[in-house]
Amino acid sequence: MAIEVRGASFSFPDGTVGVENVSFKVPTGKITALIGPNGAGKTTMLELIAGDLDLDEGAIRSDTEVAYMRQDPGFDDLEAVTVLDALALSLPEELKVVHRRLQTLYGAGDEIDGVAIASELELWQSLGGYESEGQWDQVTRAVLRQGMVQASDRKLAELSGGERKSIIVRSFLLSSVPTLILDEPDNFLDLFSKAWLGSQLRSTSKTIMLVSHDRKLLSEAVDRIVILEHNSVWTHGGTYATYPEVRQKRLEILAKDLDAWNAEERRLFRIFKTHKQRAKISEVMARKADVAEARWQRFKDVGPPPMPPPIREITPRFKGSRSGTEAIRLTRFEVEGLVAPFSLKIYNEERVALLGENGVGKSTFLKMLIDDDVVDGNTVRFGPTARIGYFSQDNVIDTSGRALLEVVGDHFGNEQDARSALGRYGLASHTRHRLKELSGGQKARVQLLLLETTSPNVLLLDEPTDNLDLESILVIEETIADLEATQVAITHDATFTRVFDRFIIFDRHGVVAEAVDREHALWVASHRAFSLLDDRKMQILND
Repeated sequence: MAIEVRGASFSFPDGTVGVENVSFKVPTGKITALIGPNGAGKTTMLELIAGDLDLDEGAIRSDTEVAYMRQDPGFDDLEAVTVLDALALSLPEELKVVHRRLQTLYGAGDEIDGVAIASELELWQSLGGYESEGQWDQVTRAVLRQGMVQASDRKLAELSGGERKSIIVRSFLLSSVPTLILDEPDNFLDLFSKAWLGSQLRSTSKTIMLVSHDRKLLSEAVDRIVILEHNSVWTHGGTYATYPEVRQKRLEILAKDLDAWNAEERRLFRIFKTHKQRAKISEVMARKADVAEARWQRFKDVGPPPMPPPIREITPRFKGSRSGTEAIRLTRFEVEGLVAPFSLKIYNEERVALLGENGVGKSTFLKMLIDDDVVDGNTVRFGPTARIGYFSQDNVIDTSGRALLEVVGDHFGNEQDARSALGRYGLASHTRHRLKELSGGQKARVQLLLLETTSPNVLLLDEPTDNLDLESILVIEETIADLEATQVAITHDATFTRVFDRFIIFDRHGVVAEAVDREHALWVASHRAFSLLDDRKMQILND
């Protein structure tokens, strides 16, 4: 086994339980997915395996060096961080040390020490540093269409979120470290990069444990799944394709076991009560009462079997309404430098998916639709009764450092209603937490809850499923399918696109076109080397 976790328990300084008595194994050379509800402790578990956190109890053993790709690389100022800094995250530990020393030496200006640099470069070569640079060149050419030498000094602030993520993910998968821990490697990747990720996972000899909420990736590229949910852990020895059926059967067994335990507890209690009522008759009956009580108490002390987790973590209550026959009309709308002028009509209650690779202007386009300076009635016009709701990819919520209950309470008449709403989104135990203390998925739930309070009938959604857990994604799909509202969503989740009925694709040349159907839209968006102008099946929307 490459990684073995035995009885792992960890609590945060405030007493919040991160994980409790977790045990599982990650086989050598296999791809193991770790899934579970938002806040179940998946990232905490990865940080424990990587050594970022120290166990309170239990043990974790690894046979090889482990490289950990964090969900958030921790770059505070993207203007100060370069592509080279992002690439270097994937280096083995020994090479990281040499890389840092080299960067310090190169930055010495007039004080540069040529002898020291030569010594470090010799060590860099002996440890495989130049091989890493060759891999980095592959990465930058695939993502940025530039060699590593040209791309290395570019600031991460210049790149889209997907381009930044793709650089980091690709560099880890091509690195020489034999065991990888990947926290949501597919987040923000476009369909082309996700296809590459799936192909790489299927062909790699590395041992990988990853957290992902992408059902296509989990169905096609993993060997087994470890599930963390509600203080329990279990393993499914197959892919996500068979997981829902197996989980449903497990829930049924857990429910039956719990019913049987409750029935037995009631039976033992009745026996005890019966003997207790007769205890005054004789010493024999009194002893029987004591024996019955002891048996009942021992049964209770052992405790019930695991509780079946709830079927769904969140229960949205969006209320739709008509926004006019034409919900959105775009006339010669353009995103300067990215999207050439195009025209489009979106009608009431249509569900429109926006597809295309990272960096082509989709998010910028959506943000412009909520900018009052842009929506002037000429290039952009909304229906007469439109109420716009916007879900941001960046989870931009102004909380001013306040507790979650206070932030949500601003949108409700009283505290009880706010608590009830938080409960519907699986956030009842986080009322005192600040937003920065929540997981990415929990932040997404907060944003959906606040969006719900505005009763929008035109929803603009920028990758709404990216941080949500699998069960929550299914609920959001149901909500979108049933909601009487116009919905426009950017997504790179191939499975999620099944609830949409129109598919608009943006390409790197500024061309915007509509696909005839979902299947063709996904095929086009998954192949980067295309021009929409060359595809006769596409309806070009540019003027």
